[in-house]
Amino acid sequence: MDDDEGAPIDAATALRTGLVSRVVSADDLLATAIEMAELICANGPTAVRAVRSLVRLTSEVPLEYGQKIAAQQIASIWASDDSREGMRAFVQKRAPVWTGH
Repeated sequence: MDDDEGAPIDAATALRTGLVSRVVSADDLLATAIEMAELICANGPTAVRAVRSLVRLTSEVPLEYGQKIAAQQIASIWASDDSREGMRAFVQKRAPVWTGH
C-alpha cells in the first residue's frame, strides 16, 4: 500500500486525473453547482435515479456485482416509457416530456 493512498489531492490533480470535470473559483461555485444541477434535472428522472443509486452502490459492493447491477439498471431504463419518449423527442426535434416511468 502506498503511503499516499487516501491522502487529499489538490484541484489541479483532480482535474488532470479526471476525478472532476472542472474546477471553478469559490465565487463561481454556487452558480456552477446550480447550472450542473439544472443540466442533470433536464434528463429523464428514471435515468437520473438509476445513476444516483449506482453511484451510492459503487462504494459499498465489489466491482463485479456493481457491474451486474448496472447492466440490470440499463436494461430497465431502455425498457422505460421515458426512454421511448426521449427517442421520440429526439427524432421529432422537440424537448422531451418526462414522466418518470
